[in-house]
Amino acid sequence: IELFDQAKALPAKKLLVYYGAPGYSAWGGPYTERDYGTAANKKVDVYLEFRNAKAQGLGIPLPAGRVRVAKLDSADDSLEFIGEDVIDHTPKDEDVRIKLGSAFDVVGERRQMEFRVDTTAKWIEEDIEVRVRNQKPDQAVAVIVKETLYRWTQWTITRRSGEFEKQDARTVHFPVRIAPKGEAVVRYTVRYTW
Repeated sequence: IELFDQAKALPAKKLLVYYGAPGYSAWGGPYTERDYGTAANKKVDVYLEFRNAKAQGLGIPLPAGRVRVAKLDSADDSLEFIGEDVIDHTPKDEDVRIKLGSAFDVVGERRQMEFRVDTTAKWIEEDIEVRVRNQKPDQAVAVIVKETLYRWTQWTITRRSGEFEKQDARTVHFPVRIAPKGEAVVRYTVRYTW
């Protein structure tokens, strides 16, 4: 049973996000073990983001629940199912982000290149390299490389290959643009102190 009528021709933007080391966080003390959190995810997630506003054809409070997304197939003017996700309660005039799945032609790889620790002086330094490859033959893509700095709460990025945006106390985003059949490499060094 549908709760609302379909929102048609909703302006939305597609986001590609590579989150190489999800799910780690520091509790009780710094993580000084070299291999903690080095297992890497290879999938690049695909999100659809839109504003829940009247100008976009919505503008009503959206209750928590399943959202199904379809795209118009220009070959026969039919709707083609492209994904679904569960959203939280969303008031009007707020952004909604729906995870549609994972890209099959954009992949990531995250590696720890160096690790240094001095527990007496109370610091950790870690060099990380993230590679994102675009296997699309004729389309450039923009990808957000999302990194969680999980080893401890006090951190400083001391070296980096490109600009980043601090999202919160533990998360940074490195936006990259990748040419068709190309690769982007993000390198950074983070220093934790306690």
